[in-house]
Amino acid sequence: MPGYGLVLGGGGARGLAHVGVWRVLEEAGLPPQVLAGTSMGGLVAAFIAAGASANELQRVSQTVSWRRLIDWRLGKGLLKASAFEAWLAEHLPPTFEALERPLAVTATDVLTGRMVYLRGGDLYPALRATTAYPGATPPVPYGDMLLADGGILNQVPVDAAYFLGVHHVVAVDVTAPEPLQLPERRRWRSAGGLGPVRSLRRAVDIMQAQLTDARLSLYRPDVLLRPNLGDIDLPSFRRGAQAIEAGEAAARAELARVRALVGAGG
Repeated sequence: MPGYGLVLGGGGARGLAHVGVWRVLEEAGLPPQVLAGTSMGGLVAAFIAAGASANELQRVSQTVSWRRLIDWRLGKGLLKASAFEAWLAEHLPPTFEALERPLAVTATDVLTGRMVYLRGGDLYPALRATTAYPGATPPVPYGDMLLADGGILNQVPVDAAYFLGVHHVVAVDVTAPEPLQLPERRRWRSAGGLGPVRSLRRAVDIMQAQLTDARLSLYRPDVLLRPNLGDIDLPSFRRGAQAIEAGEAAARAELARVRALVGAGG
């Protein structure tokens, strides 16, 4: 298959950087032939595969009531299933086959511990599965599997794009955590450290970043974008505009390489 695949990694609110990347590629007339993604990246990839423009995506991200869809307390359900699927139905077709471009999203079967690639059939359960963040959202029953967030094993699924038939890949990684600054010791103790929820998210971020680096050494994209997202955290959707701007900056910095990649053909 000629052209290239666009791979969008997971990262909660950090994944809104993908909207900025898409804006630059769209304006440059460089649409991908296939898309792949994990978690928030899978959700954004689904919108792009359905034909959404960057402006439409930004409008959706700014107008959606994240509080209605998302509960960040551990054990309460990160994505509220009924509200989430109803919201998806307002914006996306019900199946992978009805999308304008091929799409693959990753998930993890918690029964077998194996990675799963979803690229056909019902779209909404697949998007629920890829976004089922561990510790916050119950896994999603899917056939004889029980699926959770694809980022557990494959945060930036470059291999999924290759499976869809392209020979070149542009990948966007929003995983890498920024170093935390240790406050003055007395204030650190009085503040109680990071706290259990933030500590858990930080641990998951670090593990995912290490695993992502290992996988990217095996499945190398032709162009890898890592937007400078600073301290934007998983639930920081109020800072979506900043994340989008970071994605734009990262894409513009590598636009010449993407042009050359597309010009190289198959």
